[in-house]
Amino acid sequence: MKIIYVLLLLIGTSIAASGQSELSKQTEIVNPPFKLEITANLNKEHSEVWDFVNCAETNVRDGSIVVVAIRKTNISDHEITKLTHAGPHSNYYIDVRDSSGNLVGLRKPNQVMLKGSDRGGHLVGRKDNMLQPGESMIDHDLVGKWLSMSAPGNYTIQVLAHISNDPKSNVVKSNIIKITVLPSDPKADAPK
Repeated sequence: MKIIYVLLLLIGTSIAASGQSELSKQTEIVNPPFKLEITANLNKEHSEVWDFVNCAETNVRDGSIVVVAIRKTNISDHEITKLTHAGPHSNYYIDVRDSSGNLVGLRKPNQVMLKGSDRGGHLVGRKDNMLQPGESMIDHDLVGKWLSMSAPGNYTIQVLAHISNDPKSNVVKSNIIKITVLPSDPKADAPK
């Protein structure tokens, strides 16, 4: 049963990954109702606050799991839904590329970890599921848990989201961040 579940997960994710490539080619909407920003950096003064100002580059060690924070801000003059369900991860498509510009693949089947939502379900039409004009929300994605970013090198990450639950609707694209995966520290791996 586990094998069937993993196979279905891989098939679904590979379909999503192939759609991810097509989505990244889609033209960004001219006057989007929201803005997307991503970072992989925590604020140096407040370890539980994400730094969306100094977000262009992040260095991690081989074996670390890359986590990105995604901030969605309503820049329209009306309320919008917090969550759209037109992507493989509920809200977002995550476009991760290596230094050659190739899409990064999934981890090997024995390395794939299921990504759950800490948000739980939501009921459509409820006020707490809406972003008011000027309001923001922050989501997190453990990108390194399901995509193969373990080899040392440079990677880029961009997040895309549909403006509605229609998978053919226009998209909004985030900034692009660079993640450098450094080789593991031989001093840390040495026996003491």
